[in-house]
Amino acid sequence: MSYRKDEGRYARMFAFWALFLLIGYGCFHGSGLADIASGWMADSDMVLVDPFPLLGVLKISNACVVGLWLLIGLVLSTILNRPSIAEALIATENEMHKVTWPTWGETWQGTMAVGVMVVVLFGYLLVCDLGLGQLMQMLFRGGA
Repeated sequence: MSYRKDEGRYARMFAFWALFLLIGYGCFHGSGLADIASGWMADSDMVLVDPFPLLGVLKISNACVVGLWLLIGLVLSTILNRPSIAEALIATENEMHKVTWPTWGETWQGTMAVGVMVVVLFGYLLVCDLGLGQLMQMLFRGGA
């Protein structure tokens, strides 16, 4: 099945950006790939630009990781535009158009129903727990 370029555009864009940013988070957050590369390079990791946006300091290791991240983005874009994957994303987007989303009132009503049920079940389980606790104490004390 062939598809037009605009079919499933939003689903493909969302899938790309979600995966691309998730990979970027893994590369640069905490003990990510940038810190590992910096540890590998040790003393040879020169500072290229001292005040650098988002990264703070641009080192050779960070530049290599940014290049790798961009390369992964290019590969990711190619994979997501394959006909089989694009067709699945197009079908997903078409199904999302069929969804009937609840109104704010329905959402609030559902939230209140869940909240009330949680409180009711909490009260019931609390009473059962206290009652069974008292019963167990009576049994272990010999009924006194």
